[in-house]
Amino acid sequence: MLATSIYMIVFRVLHVVLGIAWGGALFLLVFFIQPAAKAVGPAAGPFMRELLVERHLTDWILRIAGATIVAGGFLYWHDAQVYGGLGDFLGMAIGLWLTIGALAAIGAIAIGGAVAKPTLERSLAVGAQIAQAGDQAPPDLVQELAALQARGRSLAKLNLALVTIAAFAMSTARYW
Repeated sequence: MLATSIYMIVFRVLHVVLGIAWGGALFLLVFFIQPAAKAVGPAAGPFMRELLVERHLTDWILRIAGATIVAGGFLYWHDAQVYGGLGDFLGMAIGLWLTIGALAAIGAIAIGGAVAKPTLERSLAVGAQIAQAGDQAPPDLVQELAALQARGRSLAKLNLALVTIAAFAMSTARYW
């Protein structure tokens, strides 16, 4: 029993702390960093480049998200076994709500890695081309950058929404 308790404590602490970091990073990005960068305009370029290229913010958010999901997977597996297997677990409200939360989190990391990160990488490449062009930036590149930045903001909002759904579902699963 003690080994199970230590197992659950370690993975629950990892899952909760990393989940807070993941959600907090997305919250900061969506509500503060992205709007400030948009308001400042091209002058925000060096800051955003430092944050995204040199400090690897996106990579760190994805790593934190992955570790959160792995820790949650261990907890999910444990709970499914305690409740008599996956079928029985999914038939109970707690299993259903934890599954909804897990699927929302998995959806968020999938969108982050498969769509948001490539969008960000393309926007950084286009931004570098515009910077090299100086005052003679081709209008098509400027338009592409604006579209990529808008898409990035939308994807960040979607990710935050999915992580919020995951947090809600998992934190209330015992009470349905």
